[in-house]
Amino acid sequence: MKILILITVVAMATMGNAVFSCPRFWNLFEGNCYRYQGDRLTWSAAEARCNGYFTSSGVGHLASIHSLEENRHVYEMFRSSVSINDIPDWVYRTEVENRNPVYGIWIGLRQTVADGPWKNSDDTDQGNFFKWRSTEPNNNYYNEQVEDCVHIWRFNDDSDYEQRTWNDVYCNEVMSFVCKMPADEEPCE
Repeated sequence: MKILILITVVAMATMGNAVFSCPRFWNLFEGNCYRYQGDRLTWSAAEARCNGYFTSSGVGHLASIHSLEENRHVYEMFRSSVSINDIPDWVYRTEVENRNPVYGIWIGLRQTVADGPWKNSDDTDQGNFFKWRSTEPNNNYYNEQVEDCVHIWRFNDDSDYEQRTWNDVYCNEVMSFVCKMPADEEPCE
């Protein structure tokens, strides 16, 4: 039993001393690499783009978000990369009134079955962390389409009101996105 405890302690200490690294132009945060992608793609196309990146530790996916700190990190990558003046003008049908221009970034959360559970594209368990806007998820895309994909809001002003919250949205909208993949881990000697 003492040997098992000693092995566990040594293994934990070794893991704690690991050095993490990311490819060039990627940001390291809590053992994962993140990169903002400015191209405006559908959710599926964004996920496919993220799948094209990899480290020796794993493949990329749209960012799964599991804590308030991670949510802030992903949002700040987006906010610092895009000026509020760069938010595209959205074209609306004239018969739909009071549509507020919003912008945001895709994250990896989506429903694979209509009205089913929310799942991450990287197959990580979402746990109890959700950052929904107060009226979301509502699966109500102006009574036109179901909303099975998730993005982080950014409104057309610099206020922080409702920024960084999540919204379910139609998966064929086009938005920029953040990819996430495991960082390479090298033990310290």
